[in-house]
Amino acid sequence: MELVYNYHSKFRVKATYIVKALFKSLVNFFSDLGASIAKAQQLRADFWMINNMSDKALKDIGITRGEIKERFHNK
Repeated sequence: MELVYNYHSKFRVKATYIVKALFKSLVNFFSDLGASIAKAQQLRADFWMINNMSDKALKDIGITRGEIKERFHNK
């Protein structure tokens, strides 16, 4: 049996490598996108919860109603 160099097989290997790398990049992109969306949703939920607290509860944690937006958006 003899090993014969074949241009098409070399191309197939490169194409397979490129497809795998592209797939991995897409998986990472969508994974990061999902994490970003989850983080943004958690921040919205936390903001809503604190914004709907009573003034007495806000005083207990040491902030005023006017400081809520500033504390959330100026981290």
